[in-house]
Amino acid sequence: MESKELQSEGMSSPRTYCKRVGRGSVRDVINLGDRQLTVLHMPGHSRGSICLHDRDNKLLFSGDVVYDGSMIDWLPYSQVSDYISSCERLVGLVDSEQVDQVLPGHYNTFGAKRLHRIASSYISRAGTCPAKFSTLTWRTLAGFALRMSNPHCAC
Repeated sequence: MESKELQSEGMSSPRTYCKRVGRGSVRDVINLGDRQLTVLHMPGHSRGSICLHDRDNKLLFSGDVVYDGSMIDWLPYSQVSDYISSCERLVGLVDSEQVDQVLPGHYNTFGAKRLHRIASSYISRAGTCPAKFSTLTWRTLAGFALRMSNPHCAC
């Protein structure tokens, strides 16, 4: 039912409240009844990037944090140093056998070994000169494109 229909029936729309996700060692848990997802703050791609970790089933819903493709660290709000720290945490999840399967926001799912390779590769190349040049170039182009498409953007 639409909101107006609910009101005409003497009912109101349910309200949804969201609280801010914790950072660092603070981990919120989303209880879905038959499964719990731990919210892991994983900045880098964006300041608010998160992964959802199903510890019991060793699943990682990685969103835009990591996927089987080149990692995007060149957006105006991306932070390479944060991305490196997040990748170190991802490697730690694999090393401690807490992840078997990754379900990213883009492309295909992949296993723990592939996660380890992707994150380790990013850590080793992120600080190199070619990577810095590439990041700077893409960030400049992305910022320009965002400003052209939205003149009110504070990018």
